[in-house]
Amino acid sequence: MKLGIIGFPACGKTSLFNAVTGGVQPVGQYSGSPGSTVGVMKVPDPRMFKLRDMYKPKSFVLAAVDCVDFTGLISGTGAAGGGKEVKGEILGKLREVDGIVHVVRAYESSEVPHVLESIDPMRDLGETDNELLFADLAQCTSRVEKLRVQATKPTKTQEQDKKELATLEKVLKILEDGKPVSTYAPISDDEKRHIAAFQFLTNKKQVVVFNVAEGDLGEGGKAAELEKKVPNAISLCAKIEMEIGQLPEAERSEFLASLGISEPASARLARQAYAALDAIPFFTVGEDECRAWTIHRGDNAQAAAGKIHTDLAKGFVRAEVFGYEELLAAGSEKELKAAGKFRLEGKEYIVKDGDIVHIRANTR
Repeated sequence: MKLGIIGFPACGKTSLFNAVTGGVQPVGQYSGSPGSTVGVMKVPDPRMFKLRDMYKPKSFVLAAVDCVDFTGLISGTGAAGGGKEVKGEILGKLREVDGIVHVVRAYESSEVPHVLESIDPMRDLGETDNELLFADLAQCTSRVEKLRVQATKPTKTQEQDKKELATLEKVLKILEDGKPVSTYAPISDDEKRHIAAFQFLTNKKQVVVFNVAEGDLGEGGKAAELEKKVPNAISLCAKIEMEIGQLPEAERSEFLASLGISEPASARLARQAYAALDAIPFFTVGEDECRAWTIHRGDNAQAAAGKIHTDLAKGFVRAEVFGYEELLAAGSEKELKAAGKFRLEGKEYIVKDGDIVHIRANTR
C-alpha cells in the first residue's frame, strides 16, 4: 500500500511525513522543483504487541505502508512550483499511489510563505481538490478528443475504442460538472477497466489531515471543530508528532500521555488509510516470527498466501486459521485447539481482520 502526502507549502506535510516514518527531512523549506521523498510507516497495531508478548519471537515485523512526500502545490497558478510542466510531473507521480493524504494547514504563524495569503482550512481543502479535478479534466479531455477520431477508423481496435470513448465521455461530463470521478459508478467490467487504467486522482481515496496548533488539540478546540466539518478527517499537531516520532520508543508513551494524546499520528493515519482503502491486516505467528500483512477486505486465503510469497499461492493446499480474539481468550494455541477453535479452510475462505493464518502449501 502506498500513500501520497500532498498539500500547500507550509501546511506541515513534511513534518507529518517525518512523524509517521521516523524521517529527518528538513522542514520549513519550500522547493519550487518537482520532487518526492519516500519513507515507510510502520503500523502500530496493539494486537501485534500482545502477540509478541505471547510468542516472544526472534523476529517481529509490523505491517508497513509506503509514504511519499510530494513537493507542495500552489493553488490558482495551475502549478506546483514554477510551471505547468512541474505540476504535471508531480501529479503524474501522484497517480501511482493507492491513496492520498491531504494535509491542510489550520494553525497561525508569522512564518507564512508569500504563496499563502491567509489561513483558511476549508478554502485550502477545496482549492487543492480543484487542482486534482482540473488535472483529471485535462487528462480525460485529451483522451476523449483522440478517441473521437480513432473510433471512426476501421481498425482492429475500433470496437474497443468505441467502448472506451463511451465510458470516458460519461466521466468527462462528471468532471465538467465539477464532480470527482469517484461519483461515477461503473456498471460493466469494461467501464471498470477503462477507469482503472487512467488512475484518476479524484477517484483515489483520500484522508484529510488538519494540522493545528498544539493549543487547539482536545475537546472543544479547533481540531474537534474541523473534524466535524469533514467526515473521517483527523486533526493533529504535526510539529509535536514529529518530535514524538523522533523519540526512543520507550519514551513515546510517557510524552504522549503528558500532552493528552492517546496514540501517535502513525496509528491514527494508518487506521484512517486502512478504512479508506478497505484494507485489513492478518497475522502470521510463531517462535521464529510474528508478522502483520496487509490485504484488501474480501481477499481469500489464496490471495493472502500470495502476500507472504507467490509460491505459497501457487501451491496452496489449505489454511489453518483462528482469530486473534479467540487466541487471546484461550491463552495459547494448544488450548485453542483443545477448544475446537482451530479451523482448516480452503483457498476461497475470506480472510477477516485479525485472522491468524498458517498456510500449508506444496512448493516443490
